[in-house]
Amino acid sequence: MKTVLDVCCASRSFWFDKNDEQTVYVDIRSETIVRENMTRKDGSLWRGWTMEINPNILASFTTLPFQSNYFSLVVFDPPHAEFGGGSYMAKQYGTLRGRDWHVMISGGFSECVRVLKQDGVLIFKWNEQDIPVSEILKLCPIMPLFGHKSGKLNKTHWLTFQKRHLTQRPPDEKPVSVINQ
Repeated sequence: MKTVLDVCCASRSFWFDKNDEQTVYVDIRSETIVRENMTRKDGSLWRGWTMEINPNILASFTTLPFQSNYFSLVVFDPPHAEFGGGSYMAKQYGTLRGRDWHVMISGGFSECVRVLKQDGVLIFKWNEQDIPVSEILKLCPIMPLFGHKSGKLNKTHWLTFQKRHLTQRPPDEKPVSVINQ
């Protein structure tokens, strides 16, 4: 039985086992991306690479083809920026779509929470290249339990949510960053 869902797997780059048997890998695309070797301005060689995007299921994270309350763990690592359509960054990571990015991310959160079992866990990854995580958290129907900043500039956030009654909040309520006791 598959109990884990990665809703925008791309090349499964942060997975230790890229073919984990308990995981369903979903992405909106299936393709092979090849970046050729090139010579840098300083004359040194930059080695190219090949990247396989090969999900088990082709679907958008805003309309997942799964029943509600099914998965124990959902991983949500959506596109973080609006890259140029032909750029390698866009090819590798996908891209946010213009002014409606908040609709896309909000829809993704809603779907991830919908397919989670009660007490299921959502792992969310976000890089603040273009949009601060504080803006993104306003789009999530549940509050995070905890998180961690990473990367050279601490712009990548890993956040953990649990689907349970006590963490749910009304959609218009802003997230609480510090809990007063």
